Amino acid sequence: MLDQDKSLSSYKKPLSDVPEESFTLPSYMYTDPAIFELEKEKIFYKTWQYVGHKSLFSKPGDYQTLRICDQHIFVIMGDDYKLRAFYNVCQHRAHELLPEGFGNVARAIICPYHAWTYEKSGQLRGAPRSESRPSFNRDNFSLKPVRLEMFLDSAFINLDANATALSEIAGDLEEDIKKRVPFFDKLHKPQARFVADDLGLTKINAGWKVVVDNYVECYHCDHAHPDFCDIISMDTYQHDTFGLWARQLGEDIKDDNTAYKLKPNDPFKKSAFWFLWPNTTINILPGAEVLNFAIVRPTAIDKCLFEGHSISATGEFHKGRQEYTANTLMPEDTALCESVQKGLKSKGYNQGPLIADSKMSGRGEHALHHFHRLVQKTMA
Repeated sequence: MLDQDKSLSSYKKPLSDVPEESFTLPSYMYTDPAIFELEKEKIFYKTWQYVGHKSLFSKPGDYQTLRICDQHIFVIMGDDYKLRAFYNVCQHRAHELLPEGFGNVARAIICPYHAWTYEKSGQLRGAPRSESRPSFNRDNFSLKPVRLEMFLDSAFINLDANATALSEIAGDLEEDIKKRVPFFDKLHKPQARFVADDLGLTKINAGWKVVVDNYVECYHCDHAHPDFCDIISMDTYQHDTFGLWARQLGEDIKDDNTAYKLKPNDPFKKSAFWFLWPNTTINILPGAEVLNFAIVRPTAIDKCLFEGHSISATGEFHKGRQEYTANTLMPEDTALCESVQKGLKSKGYNQGPLIADSKMSGRGEHALHHFHRLVQKTMA
């Protein structure tokens, strides 16, 4: 049970409307297990969660599983080439149906426990010996569906059947990405799913909010990411916030840098990083025509996974970028987040002042303030 003295309306230091006068969320928001239980119900079971780009599902039976906190879901392409999402649980005795990860179901979904068999459309095809049960009706035991929406040519799901469509609440994000990524409509070649490179799969001993906090600000970049700041100039770095999303733009790129070398004829020489509430990121670094979709999936109050996919327009993936993100950028950010999570448990810390300015420069923390206000509004 959450301590009644710990409420979002009783901060010792205010999280106000003005970023440069505001303070961070209090530390208990990152360390109290009761907060995580509330976040499951108020945030993660009611928001749109990224699954995968359409290129990851090419033929009937292709599926991918994901966990939204305690809920295990799978998305599968039906024989009609339509994507559907279901709770990954048999309607007989609750055994999980598909193994975690991705794969292909050739004919039908068969429960490993008692061999109940389901069509790719979710309908129950057969249940052994069910004829011995009077009035058994297979139509009553179809898999429980989960709402699915295609957004940015990717599958997103929402456990709340009454949630507002993602296209309605973040349509301007889709417009912005398509406008700034000229090769967006050509994306078709996925890298291996959830691989541990190029912003792939990373286990982090820090809570999801710590990781998002780190993602949505570049106040730390000059000091903590020297190579990043050698390839992307911080002097012209832009950071803007919108309703449910934020955007970082770095368009002043240096070919000869310490992160990874760029060639004069490399097809894309800009960087952009988008954040979609509450935990989805879309990223592009200079080099190849490659866009990365990633998501911060919470597993505990102080643990999460950062996982995603890189999708190419040409089939080419920039080796230098991959090595830099896997061997330098991600380890730097992981170490920062894990240290912060430890520090948040200290009796010597509760809240800190946000560093922002009225010009909303790319080195400020106004997008961190934007994220904290979304947390505050949703959890209050």
